[in-house]
Amino acid sequence: METDENLVGRKRASRVVRVLASALGAAVGLGAIAGAGFLGFANPSVDALIPAVVEAEEAAVQVTGRLNPQTPQASVRFPTCSISSLLDDPRMDVFSGVVIDPWSGDVLFARASEGLLAPASVLKTVTAAAALSALGPDATFATTVRAGETSQSVVLVGGGDPTLRSRSGEGESVYAGAPSVTELAEQTIAAVSAGLEEGTKVSITELIVDATLWDSGDNWDDSWAESARAKGFLSRVTALQVDGDRSNPAAAMSPRGNDPVTRAANTFVDALKAAGNTARYVTIRYENPDSEGAVLARVESRPVQELVTYMLKESDNTLAEFLARQVSLAEGLDGSQSSVGEALHQALEQYGVSAEGITIRDGSGLSAMNQVTPEYVAGILMEVFRSEGSIGLLAEALPIAGVDGSLDDRFGGENAVATSRVQAKTGSISGTRSLAGFIQGVDDSDRVFAFFATGTVDDDARTALETVVAGVYSCGANLADF
Repeated sequence: METDENLVGRKRASRVVRVLASALGAAVGLGAIAGAGFLGFANPSVDALIPAVVEAEEAAVQVTGRLNPQTPQASVRFPTCSISSLLDDPRMDVFSGVVIDPWSGDVLFARASEGLLAPASVLKTVTAAAALSALGPDATFATTVRAGETSQSVVLVGGGDPTLRSRSGEGESVYAGAPSVTELAEQTIAAVSAGLEEGTKVSITELIVDATLWDSGDNWDDSWAESARAKGFLSRVTALQVDGDRSNPAAAMSPRGNDPVTRAANTFVDALKAAGNTARYVTIRYENPDSEGAVLARVESRPVQELVTYMLKESDNTLAEFLARQVSLAEGLDGSQSSVGEALHQALEQYGVSAEGITIRDGSGLSAMNQVTPEYVAGILMEVFRSEGSIGLLAEALPIAGVDGSLDDRFGGENAVATSRVQAKTGSISGTRSLAGFIQGVDDSDRVFAFFATGTVDDDARTALETVVAGVYSCGANLADF
């Protein structure tokens, strides 16, 4: 089994080879048109074909002064490997999808690829691309503590980082390497102590909590099931929270609460006490202060690139929603839930993928009201594949078939032939199972795909989709659209 580094290295090498091949191909074409000979290739069929065509064209020009329409041309090879029989699997109910050659942009295979559907978590690829584009891979989100109006008052300011840990020990949170409330509290006590007379103990009696980076009441979309919190799928989207508001910080699917800001505030008060605050009681107020005091403490999230990687690998809905809100702010909008669709469109507009008719309701794909086409998703992924800039990093963040993330236990049985050769995002909501990403075929041909099973489907549809993907892998460059 290949390692992640081998897979990414092979993909990068593949890109270089194809770019060089394109340049050499252009040189061949120009040389032939000018009658100046051709560049030699190691492929015997190409060596044999090009001289014959050049000689025939030169002979035609000598006789007629122009190219003869009857001049023999290179024969076109039609692909013959069909995956149509794999689409009849009743487990998928209604199949739709598309396969694209990311180098040429040619559509190699399509079934209902322009039809609108709910993409489920495959939408996270769009959110990830927008975050990398609008925010940049190195951006971080800061949680700060500022001085209050009195020496016994401090202000805790949420910066939209849901990964802030309630506990400092490694392994005690799903967000490894994230900053902790303990660090924030220790910095705060140290800063307050530095301003006191020697021997005076720190006594913070008031905590003001500012969670107004966006409207703190705008934290839940009406199209999400209320049960999503209790089941551990998603927290309320507030600018201040700890551990993604999980009851058990170390469990990805732990139940979430109903008031993340209050939980975070209480956690900070406890951390202040542990760090040396001697006040017996601390009053908590929730507001946006009229003025900003000096910064006493500051901790920053992991870089956006790392947050995107975790979000895609583990399909973290909370991270997806927070990244979408941050994109909204970066795009000059207000960070509201209703602005998310516009924000993602704006962030990706430069890549030229048409968003006409597309509806994006959230950043995670949980909403059934999201409506995209397979063609749209594949178009975004094609730009990701081609990019040498920030959004190109998304390709390395996708789960790898049979190796890690949400695909670590997928592609078993006969589909194991595609293990480590597929990088893709999974998706699952009521009425949709989805899979979209990249395939490196058996012949090393590169393909972008977006496949969806909709209608009356359950998790058995996932295996059926994997079988179609394995079929594309096995066909390689010989994939046919019939």
